[in-house]
Amino acid sequence: MTEHILVTGAAGFIASHLTEALVVTGHKVRAMIHYNFQNNWGWLETLPQDVMANVEVFPADITDPFAVQKAVSGCDTVYHLAALIAIPYSYRAPAA
Repeated sequence: MTEHILVTGAAGFIASHLTEALVVTGHKVRAMIHYNFQNNWGWLETLPQDVMANVEVFPADITDPFAVQKAVSGCDTVYHLAALIAIPYSYRAPAA
């Protein structure tokens, strides 16, 4: 049975490789990436084209509850790997 899987933080190194492994093993993957004005997909851009042809890229902000609700819609499993890059910033702004 094919699962529909959401991977948050999919533009990152680990999550992009998880995304690739899930596609290769036959899952349908929605890759949630942090939206940026350059439309940069991070490490996802290094994946083979045949893999990316089977990935639904979902640019959004993980702190937006409405976007998250849309992202998880129809998914059976969520791998939550989204995180702040700047750890010292998280000490000053833990809600972020």
